[in-house]
Amino acid sequence: MKKLILFDLDGTLLNTLGGIGSACNEMLAKYNFPTWDIPEYVNFVGSGGRALIKDSLPLIMSKNESFVDEAREVYLGFYRANLARLTSPYEGIPELLAELQRRGVLIALTTNKFHDGAEYLMHHFFPEIRFAAIQGHIPGFAVKPDPQIPEAAIATNRKSLPDGETISKDEMLYIGDSDIDMQTASNLGVESVGVTWGFRSREILKKNGACHIVDKPSNILDLI
Repeated sequence: MKKLILFDLDGTLLNTLGGIGSACNEMLAKYNFPTWDIPEYVNFVGSGGRALIKDSLPLIMSKNESFVDEAREVYLGFYRANLARLTSPYEGIPELLAELQRRGVLIALTTNKFHDGAEYLMHHFFPEIRFAAIQGHIPGFAVKPDPQIPEAAIATNRKSLPDGETISKDEMLYIGDSDIDMQTASNLGVESVGVTWGFRSREILKKNGACHIVDKPSNILDLI
């Protein structure tokens, strides 16, 4: 039986593409750069905010590292102003989380999104869920697929366990929608579940070693 489920955020629990894309377009417009259609942002998300900005900028500006840092701060200003804009849980996700909680399965979040934004979104959209850990990206952390962020989430959960209780990696699942997530699970040494409702295709999930692939949230219960 699985005791701890590690979830990705963007493209897994929440469809955040509209909010991310709108804030990024506001940043680009501020500099009078061309903007992107929102669906095109599916190609830019997954590797953290800095990679998102670098990929969205005109090529010549994306090579200017100091400008990328500046543009990221502008983007974050627009995004933080309205984090929940054009964002919603995927169908079946609230019910899945509630059922996992009812069964006593611990739920943790591990994401490349900036940490305070991840905390806000989880509490905003899932106020009834008691997360064992919420771990986003903080300065100094390597982004996924490096396992540092999920390892931090696991460590936070471990501190909350009763004395003497442990959870092995065999008792965990890592659930995400992208190649980055499947690579992260492999680097972490945890069984992976790829979801097809997010930002990457079934083929990409397979190619990157997904142990399981599910088409709807309720299918995850069969893997617990």
